[in-house]
Amino acid sequence: MTKETNWPVILTVGIIALLLGGFSGATFFPTTDVVTVEKKVNIPVEVPVIVIKEVEVQAPSDLDRALAIFLKAVEDEEDEAGTELDLLMGYDFEEVSVNKVYDEWTVEYDDDKTIVEFQVKLKYKEDGEKSEKETYEVRVTYEEDEDSILEIL
Repeated sequence: MTKETNWPVILTVGIIALLLGGFSGATFFPTTDVVTVEKKVNIPVEVPVIVIKEVEVQAPSDLDRALAIFLKAVEDEEDEAGTELDLLMGYDFEEVSVNKVYDEWTVEYDDDKTIVEFQVKLKYKEDGEKSEKETYEVRVTYEEDEDSILEIL
């Protein structure tokens, strides 16, 4: 008995096996390729910067210093030397303000002593009431490390 080989059936079964193997392999074991791309990107970053700038600041003038001494004496109701002053006229210090400092003022320097004479107008204002104004001629004498002396002329 001679056996005849059925080549068309074997070939068809082989092709079907190859197709099934390729399909199942692609489905269950897919291959992926990793691709690396390098790209330069500029990202703005905020960096704190310290800027040093020299600024000229005016030293207080003799008039400013004398006015400050005068207002401190008005608030304390006495100057640094202990001389009594009653310039509040029954008002609280918060109700007193400088209305005007007149342009004519003098300053004398005598060794370490500084004498400033000026004229100032104070405004006294209580809530709901009409304001009062008083003008004072003032002499302030001060020197370093000494009590200031205030005189109302």
